[in-house]
Amino acid sequence: MDFEEDEAVCIRHWDFSETSQTVGLFSRARGFIRAIAKGSRRERGGFSGGVDLLTRATITIIIKPGVDLATLTNWSMLENFPNTRSDMQANKIAYFAADIVGRLFEAHDPHPNMYGALVHLLRHVGSGSEGETINSNNEFRLLEFQWIALCEAGLQPILGNSQPGSEVIYFDPRDGGRVVENQTPTSWRARVTTITVLDGLRVGAIDPTTNLESVVRANRLLAAYIRDTIGEEPFTMRSLFGALT
Repeated sequence: MDFEEDEAVCIRHWDFSETSQTVGLFSRARGFIRAIAKGSRRERGGFSGGVDLLTRATITIIIKPGVDLATLTNWSMLENFPNTRSDMQANKIAYFAADIVGRLFEAHDPHPNMYGALVHLLRHVGSGSEGETINSNNEFRLLEFQWIALCEAGLQPILGNSQPGSEVIYFDPRDGGRVVENQTPTSWRARVTTITVLDGLRVGAIDPTTNLESVVRANRLLAAYIRDTIGEEPFTMRSLFGALT
């Protein structure tokens, strides 16, 4: 029997019995893992009092070929990102991020860059004292996270060049997120300034002085693109962004 050690964030969990849980973990080396944590709800054991959502830990797992559920034998807490429990906006961002990771990536498909982006976002929104005001930098962090998620999933928007002097252009999610000059039956109207923000992400040179409203619109556009890609609107997306039109 082979034991593997890794580190992971808990992105889903369900009570399996009075003493056990089933969990969805996003790990550095294995990507998304579904596992059963037998005895995790007992006061004593190797689970630091249970496996809680939106916490990071070192883990020990057993993965058997042909078995859907791995066995989680140890969960040693590293971080719990306190603001995700005390601040509503931080909570919404964290749950949305965990939900998107769980929907975009298959089990046992490693994405260490995605794992790093998830931890980075949770540290940013989840740090600070209780009740601390969430600042506008969260919009930039969330935008970077969504972009990395799409790139890691092989869904990076193609974008393209806009006509000089134009204010409005069209973004076609059914054509790989390509920017088109004329409206099509599947394209969405978008401001050029919004596409400019995304193009900055594409080349790795987003301007930190970018107008916050443009960043907010870019976040909403990427969320809508993810919604269109997965074929449904998760509750966590609606909770964070409201109605995406």
